[in-house]
Amino acid sequence: MSSDAAYRLVRFRLPRPHTAEALDSLAGTWSAACAASGLHPWGLFSGLLGLRTDELFAIASGLPGTSAWPALPGADAVERRELLPTARPVAPDPLARPGVYVLRFFEIAPGDVDRFVELSVEAWTTFENTDDYRAEPVGLFRQDLDASSVMMLLVTWYDTLTSWERSRSPAPAARENFALRARLTRYALPIATRLVARQAS
Repeated sequence: MSSDAAYRLVRFRLPRPHTAEALDSLAGTWSAACAASGLHPWGLFSGLLGLRTDELFAIASGLPGTSAWPALPGADAVERRELLPTARPVAPDPLARPGVYVLRFFEIAPGDVDRFVELSVEAWTTFENTDDYRAEPVGLFRQDLDASSVMMLLVTWYDTLTSWERSRSPAPAARENFALRARLTRYALPIATRLVARQAS
């Protein structure tokens, strides 16, 4: 089971599209702002596909019940989500591997959460253990929206977009579980991103 840490996701909008040169500075600024608020950076993500060029996703962890939110000076928070971890991550260690991170949002019914998580965990046993591609689900979170809806967020690492494409045809056992999970899903929204990491000096 995952740790007791709570997670918070913010979609930030910058005054202008970010450049590759500016991302290192943004990562450092955001990490410092998290530390000042008693939060721990988990991941800062810039878009590859499906996210505006002037936006970033940020996820930070903290103690349950904290009132602080991740901050990014000079940027507006246009979306906020309070997340609880399920099967992963088991600890709030910050992400570090370069590659592609796909954030996939699912809307499901509250009564289907346990089954959704169970099907995901079962699928991962073959999905991430293959020589055909490199992939690892690093986070599966839930957000209770109202009495009839829960948003699940699955964050999956791939070494390249080629691996993501190859993973669309996983092992039969994983494919069957994903098909069952899809039947529980009202809709899904995948967004491909890269991790913004501060470079060592």
